[in-house]
Amino acid sequence: MLNLGKLGRVMNKPTMKVKLVAAVMMVLMITSAFARQTKTYTLQPDDLIRIQVYRTSSIASPDPIVADIPVGKDGNISAPFAGIIRAVGKTTAQLEEDLAREYTKRLQLKNPIVSVTITRYRTVRASVGGSVQRPGTYEIRPGDSLISLLNTGGGIIPDVSDLRRATLKHSGSDERIPIDLYAMLNQADTSQNYEIQDGDELMIPQGVNNKILVSGSIQQPGFYPYREPMTLADAIALAHGEIQTHTMFSQTLIIREKVGEPGEYLRIRANYVRFIRNGDSSQNVVLQPGDIIYFPETNTPDLNRISALANVAFIIDRFGGSLFGINIFSR
Repeated sequence: MLNLGKLGRVMNKPTMKVKLVAAVMMVLMITSAFARQTKTYTLQPDDLIRIQVYRTSSIASPDPIVADIPVGKDGNISAPFAGIIRAVGKTTAQLEEDLAREYTKRLQLKNPIVSVTITRYRTVRASVGGSVQRPGTYEIRPGDSLISLLNTGGGIIPDVSDLRRATLKHSGSDERIPIDLYAMLNQADTSQNYEIQDGDELMIPQGVNNKILVSGSIQQPGFYPYREPMTLADAIALAHGEIQTHTMFSQTLIIREKVGEPGEYLRIRANYVRFIRNGDSSQNVVLQPGDIIYFPETNTPDLNRISALANVAFIIDRFGGSLFGINIFSR
């Protein structure tokens, strides 16, 4: 038996209230989405529908007409006492109207009540591959979205998947539609959450430069996963902060490969001390995948040596090597 007193005490906890409200909202959203999908879904070949006709007392059998009928490959159904009727591309409500007209005409029924329901959707298969937990081909429900397919495949592999460069390919087409999964999963942008079609292929590539390299005079230098948005302060926190009396935050250097110019690098200086003391947010540089952050011990870092080592670092990172714990930029 439900203990209302206990429930009341639990509900008085703000955290539990938030969780319960969130769960209820999620259920309502799913239910509402399914209802809309059912109303707007158009019939396709191989769907199985149930036709029920009431108010049949004017014919020999007063019992309701009930029949389970598949939608044929040609898009038609063979409806009882009505013959061949076009079904593909129509909603169940539209088909109900068509059948009501036919039964009124053919059987002389007066105001027949016709119900059409989908008892089994056609089999839809789509694939998800690349950097996901369970790549493969899956059966999905008609009307399911791209996110549904991704979840069926177990979701992305954290810190490995390149969410910005996912693609969707339709059956019979060579075109690969760019998909920004980062915006979809992290910014609630549903503009690309397309309805999945039979034979679709969703591909999420593995990131190549989805890391940053923190080096120099810092507690724990090494490669760290890049998570957008990411700033210089985030990189310092990941590397467990400065080495007291040694780290020169005022001369922080960020090495960034130039777009479209492999092997060429930008040198971005940042005075992190100014950010800490004066709140100058321009010094808390927004990082990009593949950035190398160098914290010197002196006011005069060897920039030429840093640039040379940057090439080595990118090559090692690209081929999966690890430099964790190695201060490659130390003097």
